Amino acid sequence: MTIHPDGFTGALMAVESFRDGRAVLHGPGGCRGYHCFVAPKCYSKAGHGDYEKYSVPYFFGHPRVPCTYMDEEDYIHGSGSKIEESLPVLCSENDVFNVFIRSPGAALIGDNISDAIERAGCSGKAMAVEESLISQPFSSSYDHTVRKVIQWLDPEKKDTIPGTVNILGLPITSNDWESALEDLRHLLDLMGLKVISSPGAGCSSLDVKESVAAEFNVIVSSEYCARTAVYYEERYGIPAISCDCGAPVGFDAVREWAETIASRVGKSAVLVEELIRDRKEMVFRHIKGSLYTNKVKCNDFVAMGDGSVILPLIGWLYDYLGMVPASVTPSPGGDDSTASRIRSLLKSMGSEDALHSDPQSGRTDFVFADGHTAESLEMTGHCRKGVDIGFPSLARTRFLPRPIYGISGAMYLLDEIFSRE
Repeated sequence: MTIHPDGFTGALMAVESFRDGRAVLHGPGGCRGYHCFVAPKCYSKAGHGDYEKYSVPYFFGHPRVPCTYMDEEDYIHGSGSKIEESLPVLCSENDVFNVFIRSPGAALIGDNISDAIERAGCSGKAMAVEESLISQPFSSSYDHTVRKVIQWLDPEKKDTIPGTVNILGLPITSNDWESALEDLRHLLDLMGLKVISSPGAGCSSLDVKESVAAEFNVIVSSEYCARTAVYYEERYGIPAISCDCGAPVGFDAVREWAETIASRVGKSAVLVEELIRDRKEMVFRHIKGSLYTNKVKCNDFVAMGDGSVILPLIGWLYDYLGMVPASVTPSPGGDDSTASRIRSLLKSMGSEDALHSDPQSGRTDFVFADGHTAESLEMTGHCRKGVDIGFPSLARTRFLPRPIYGISGAMYLLDEIFSRE
């Protein structure tokens, strides 16, 4: 039922996740519309005077995801000239690097973008992801592209700075990722760990160059950083720390995530544990003081999303709130280990049949899914409440924190669950 974003979109969003990175769509203009609209929704880089500044060819007034605007003649005779003509315009800004991503149709032609960049003398300002990624899952394509950008930047190896980490696997397509990043930074700071950078989540090319001095990489959602983590370890000797419980979603997983990191780096997670305990006590007081004390107990739910997110989510909803899974569908791109843990967890709940079952087979109480699916199932009467936990989610302009990860993420989920329909 759910239409998952593809690897082509994943590659474009991965490039746009860099503060000074710009995805260039090599293809027809029709492929640009959705992506230049969704990119600023995920990560706003808006500046005053953008319309005038970008009222030039390839941009046409919109600063995000410029396009080479291939036409039918290019599919017949090749599009090399359009690539070469675009480079002087695209590479005119000193504080931006460009990454060419082929549209599915353009990938069939075989124009060598990397050679065109080199001939134009723009190798220091532009690169290309030559392979077509449309058939790949969104998350693994995102990871692949982040790794390719880091390889292209090719930071020089630095001396390790003790007590420092990079955050990997936090995509800009996750709910309110900037608040999530701030939350996770705070938790790591409470353990005496300094975050150098967050590749794939708002870091700059300079941050990437500094990232190779980190002592460890800490993983949020493994689907979005598995290859990147391996590259850091093989190229720079920086080991990655991941948590068997999945991503830090819900109080229990946040605590386990912090304790796993603290144990590995030789730090203490006591302050994080105290903070979580304080938040849980506050939640208890709010729930017991409301008219909805037993509102969610024994309610059933549907969960659809990245495996690293729904693994801790379904465990937390079951153990902490007494909710029962009716249907669980991990998104493509997850690893076998996470899939096995989801299966084992559901079996322990007596809900093994929920895995990959039809989320529309009956009316359920809650649906935790991407914003579009959650809203659609609520509007069609398939659930009492749809809770937005991921991309695509374009219906709401957010002014209050609504992340999924970290302590703030747990508070957002509880607020959605216990708020009036």
